[in-house]
Amino acid sequence: MSAVTVFGLLLAGNVLLLAAASLPSQPKQQQITPNPAGPFHVSGNRLLDSQGRAFLMRGTQLTEFHPQTVERDNRAGEDFGPHSATSLSAIRLRFNMNTVRLPVNVLESTAPGYFSELAKVVRRANQIDLLVVLAAREPGAAMPSPKSAEFWSRCAAFFKDYPNVVFDVFSDPSPSALPASAGDAHSAAGWNFWRNDMQGLVRAVRTAGATQPIVAMGWKDDRLFEGTDAAALIDDPNIIYEASPRFANTRTDSQRDAHLGLLAMRVPVLATGWDLELDDAAACAAVPTDPTAAAALVQSNLNYFDAHQISWTVSVFEPGKLIKDLSFDDATTLENGWTCGQPVYPYAGLGRVIEGHMRASEERGLFVVSGSGGPDVARGSLALAYGPIMAAYDEKSVGTRAPLSLGRISVQVTDALGVTRAAGMLWSSAGWGQTNFVIPKESATGPAVMTIVRDDGSRSSSNITIADTAPGFLTGDSCRGPAIGSATEILRDGRISSTVLSSCSGVHCQTIPIPMTSGAVTRVGLVSSGFRHAASAQDIEVTIGGLRVPVVSYGPGKYPGEDLLTIEIPEALRGLGETDLIGHVNGRPANAVRIYLGGEKPVL
Repeated sequence: MSAVTVFGLLLAGNVLLLAAASLPSQPKQQQITPNPAGPFHVSGNRLLDSQGRAFLMRGTQLTEFHPQTVERDNRAGEDFGPHSATSLSAIRLRFNMNTVRLPVNVLESTAPGYFSELAKVVRRANQIDLLVVLAAREPGAAMPSPKSAEFWSRCAAFFKDYPNVVFDVFSDPSPSALPASAGDAHSAAGWNFWRNDMQGLVRAVRTAGATQPIVAMGWKDDRLFEGTDAAALIDDPNIIYEASPRFANTRTDSQRDAHLGLLAMRVPVLATGWDLELDDAAACAAVPTDPTAAAALVQSNLNYFDAHQISWTVSVFEPGKLIKDLSFDDATTLENGWTCGQPVYPYAGLGRVIEGHMRASEERGLFVVSGSGGPDVARGSLALAYGPIMAAYDEKSVGTRAPLSLGRISVQVTDALGVTRAAGMLWSSAGWGQTNFVIPKESATGPAVMTIVRDDGSRSSSNITIADTAPGFLTGDSCRGPAIGSATEILRDGRISSTVLSSCSGVHCQTIPIPMTSGAVTRVGLVSSGFRHAASAQDIEVTIGGLRVPVVSYGPGKYPGEDLLTIEIPEALRGLGETDLIGHVNGRPANAVRIYLGGEKPVL
């Protein structure tokens, strides 16, 4: 077994900071969040996709888009920018989310090329199967001024043909904008004032020719949508109503009912921006100091939203909020405690509670991922379990075989038909850590359970979802960074030249340029997993720098669970430099990886 396969898939932070906990006797059933399939429209209190299927947004907020920070926000290296394909694929796969909320500043939108640069982020997210909510801010404005309406006239016109985009027209409606004559913001007069201002922004979007759903934020105060009735609703058939609940005032089901749940019985509702706010001393004071109780508070929101079919985008995908850092994109955790208003690394946060909910696993229990970091695993492919492995000692497989026991533990997989099979093993760790194994190729697809069986008779289980395909590209560390594989050039004179795609020193990896000699045929073999059962090469889509490239072949690789996917690089991509490589099988994305296309750019 290669060191790459054993160690290259470590999600390091998740391993080091786990703590012992009792596992549930019956794991919950896992579900893969559906891809966005716009254009969307509203029907009653549901958001429906182009096939008429109900769609719930499950996502997070990105950091705000600024034209002056585009390069930094899309960076790649020791860490990855929050708007990079690597970060976006972590949101889609590791967190099993399908939506990102992207704040934009209307005052910056007159900069040259603003919407073209914004569109790059939107297309990148859409390509990784994320719905994008463009959320407009007008700094200093309690209600929208004509600047917001003018922004939406231009923004909606630019994005009107993007089916997987919705428009959040104003992020911060404040009761402070109400004239004294309107009285209480939650009275009929107060809601009428809110409605009239929002109606103007809706009109600007529709006049621009955009038909996508529009998101309208309610009052950002302690009562949210309390007091709304039919007269407060905006005159447009495609409106999603948005609330920003905080745990200080929306923490019980009765409060949730009053603030957004009753409205959700009539119209689609999106709960956005909710977070424990541990970095804010005042907001953090409302959070229980016991980690278990704090996690339960977060879980109560999630359970309520699920029960009432309320969409949500939680926290922010940035260090100290949903994740600990942008190097490994590991979820923040509550288990090590915190001091309100004094965030220190490794940051505390609700990330692991969210990730556990979206994976149907326990926050401090065993969970399983594929080679891409996603929750679905393909039969015959690599899978990695993290948590209470408790092997007697660390042990890895040797050569090209996968033994049925390592470190005096074994792994069993029980498929959807109830058939239990032993899984070949590649690595096991003592204590809390990880085990790498291969899903038996005979397994039936659908909900399944993997179980670690120890020599002392103890067991730990986790639910998994087995599919025919679950594409992932192997990398030197944690499902991100430079791809592993080799490039072969067939030169004009028949000579063949080969080079590897990357090199690593520990967890530090870098791409190696592919020469891309003029006139040569360049093919790249990508070490991967979860591709082999694709029905045909036409079902596999690989893009480099946004351009789809031909798939030459695919199938099992040298080592157990590995596949080899071979693509051909068009000469038009010569000299592109380091860029993203993104793959899909039947619409399911793989993790984004990096590849370096060298040579001189072709003369056009």
